[in-house]
Formats: sequence, structure tokens, C-alpha cells
Amino acid sequence: MIRRVVTLAAAAALSASWACANQALPPGGPPDTAAPVLVRITPEINSVGKVPKAVELRFDEVISEVPRGATNLSELVFISPKSGDPRVSWGRTRIEIRPSKGWKPNTVYSVQIKPGIQDLRNNGIDSIIRIVFSTGGEIPDTKLTGVAFDWFAAKGLASAVVEAVATDSTVYQAVADSAGRFELANLPAGPYLVRAYNDRNSNRDLDPLEIWDEAKVTLTAEARTELYAFTHDTVGLRITEVTPQDTNRILKVVFDKPFPNDLEFTPEMMVLTRASDSSRVAVRGVQTARQKTVADSTAAKQRADSIARVADAKLDTSRVARQRRDSLATVRRQDSLAAAQRALLERQRAAARARGGRILPIDTTPPPKMSRPRVYNEIFVTLEAPLAWQTQYSLQTAFVRSLSGTVKSPSRNFATPRAPRVDSTAARRDSLSRTDSSARRDSSAAPRAPVARPDTVRRR
Repeated sequence: MIRRVVTLAAAAALSASWACANQALPPGGPPDTAAPVLVRITPEINSVGKVPKAVELRFDEVISEVPRGATNLSELVFISPKSGDPRVSWGRTRIEIRPSKGWKPNTVYSVQIKPGIQDLRNNGIDSIIRIVFSTGGEIPDTKLTGVAFDWFAAKGLASAVVEAVATDSTVYQAVADSAGRFELANLPAGPYLVRAYNDRNSNRDLDPLEIWDEAKVTLTAEARTELYAFTHDTVGLRITEVTPQDTNRILKVVFDKPFPNDLEFTPEMMVLTRASDSSRVAVRGVQTARQKTVADSTAAKQRADSIARVADAKLDTSRVARQRRDSLATVRRQDSLAAAQRALLERQRAAARARGGRILPIDTTPPPKMSRPRVYNEIFVTLEAPLAWQTQYSLQTAFVRSLSGTVKSPSRNFATPRAPRVDSTAARRDSLSRTDSSARRDSSAAPRAPVARPDTVRRR
């Protein structure tokens, strides 16, 4: 028994001494919300005359092998001129980048890394990293910039792959930012075929179902272009949806792809028939979604102006003064918030400089706007008379042209909905109310007959 107690005491003492020797740092302190800081790039930016073993990027902390928005780090890397898929190796606080076919001599290289590099706490770098160097002579001071748009969505094509193909078939490539802006710098002067596409499967090749656009550009010192990506095919438009609106008086027709803005829709292009007897339904007019948007916005502005005029007429000076004070207070609050954001950014920059790194610039310019009007895939067909409820119809649109120039006459069958249910209780209440009121009107209009007074005096 004594031996057992001694053994237990020795085990407890050993356990206590092991715990004291393996104490971890106590939890606490502010959480790490800062993105990794780039502290060194090899070879140096704009260096010339050396063929590196690899492009190496070193960070101030361990970065994750799995980037944000991609399956591996190589999906973030673009090497220009294009020479096979890039090879990226991970080494905790550094990554090394090589082209699959090696660096060529006497070539100006541009290496771009998309946003997505992050630390182990998922704090990511939100800017594009770009490294330029030459394995031979001088680096040309040229710049090809522009914007790649998703024409149908009417916004910049985020992370679009942009390629500039030279006359000798050399392909220079870059990646657009989140707003669709791109820059291909330090290219040899000359003519190029510039193409942008939405690389949905990240294979750096244009696939048949991906939207794209291209333009010819001659680069001397600087050049700029805009690309409007859309689906290029020879299938033509299809009608995907026909929806009756406004008590079956208007049909909303949706195509699977947009059509060009110069396509004029006329009532003669719409063939609407009843399925049961093939009788034709007369069409009064056709509006594209763009025409309807303009008309609706004009009407809305007229209503808003009318309401504003009435409101202005009712305003008194005290209310105007109060609104002016509120407006000034709002401006002061916004200025204060902007100053606080600037101060936070300056603190982050100072911390990065203290750690020996540099803060990548953040683009705060507003999103670009298209020079062309956007395209639509909807039209609105107005009928001479409403369609019958719960009836089958067929609509065919003749000679509809796609953005690729393919002309088709698509059709689609559809059915009108059931007639709306009538509230019988409300109808009965309204009927009784009308009967009551008419009875009251009749009784008040008709003259009253004299009431015979009973003779209370009896003849005796």
C-alpha cells in the first residue's frame, strides 16, 4: 500500500514538472487582421541582363498554400509572354515562379499575380502584384491599357484574361482587376490583336461557351482600347420565356442572349396565334427593354418633378433651414469617417514600413463606364386586346438577329394564367351596399302619402 502511494505521488510530480516545462503563451492581444506584407522580390523590378533561376517573392509571415478564390497558387500567376503554364512552388514565407519551358534570353518578362494570396488566418492581398524584368537589353517604355466589359451585364469583366497577339504569334497576357481594367506594359511597339475573355475554368484558353471580344491596336508609346465581351456563336436567339402582364394585354418576351441595339422590332415581326384554332391575335406595338426603360424613367421623372413642385410650394423657411442644417451635419459626418479611414491606412503603411515591407497600392478610382449603350435580351409586345384566361398560345418572332449576326425566327408556346378569383363576400357586400343606397335615394325622392289619423272622438 505504501509502495502504491509513493508511485502515485511520483507520477503526479512528474506530470506537474512536464506541464511546467511545456507552458504555451497565454492567449490575448489584438487579433491578426493584416494581410501578408511583401518584403522582397527577386530579381529586382526593372532589372536587366540576367536570367533568373526563378522569380521569388518573400513575405513577412507564412502564407497559405490554398489562395482565396482558387484551388492552388499557380492559378493566380500569369507570365508574359506566354510560354506554357506557370510552375509555382510554396515555401512557407515565400513562393517561387517559373515558366514550364524556362526563361528565354533577350526577352522582357512581366509576371502578374492576381489578388488571392492570404495568410493562415485568411487575411488576403487584394491588389495585383506585377514584376517586370529583362533577360537581355532595355525594357521598352510602352503601355497598352483598357477595360474589358461584360456587355450584357453592363459592368467590368472582373479578372478577365487579356491577350495581345503580335504579328509573330507571340502572346503577351495580363489579368484584369475587379473592375475589368487591364494594363499590358513594356511590350515591343507594333500592331496587336487584343482579346479579352472570361476564363471560367482557369485554363488560360478561350473555350466555346466563354464570352469574349477582340480589337486591333497599333502600339507606339501608349494605346487604349475597350473590349465588349459577349457570346459568339452561330446558334441564333431562342425564346426562353413569354410572360403575360397587365391583365394579358402585354407580353414580356425573354431571349437567351442579347440582340443588337440597332435591331428594330415591328408588329409585323410578331406572329401570335391561339393554339386551339390557329386564329391570329393582333399586335399593336413592340418595345425593347431599352426603349421601355427610357420611357419608364421619363415618366418617373415627370412624376417626381410634379411631387417636388407640390412639396416645394408647401415648404416654409424654418423647414428649409432645418434641412440645410441636417445636410451640413451629414457632410461633417462623412468627412470625419473619411479622415478616420485615411488615418487607419496611414497606420497600416507605417506598420508595414516598420516590418521592412511595402503596402501594395489600393485602387480607389470609381468603376469605369461603358462608351457603348448596354444590350438587352427582352422585348415587350402590346396587344390590341387582352388574351383569354387559361388559354394556350404560340408566339413566333421573325428575322431576329443576334450580336454575332445570326438571323433566326424563334418561337415558343405559352399559356395565360387562370382568371383572378373574385371575392364573393366583398361583391355581396358591395351589392347590398348599392341596393341600400339606391333604396334610400328612392325613399327620399318619392313624396310621402298622408297618414290617416284615427278619429279618437267616438260618436255617441
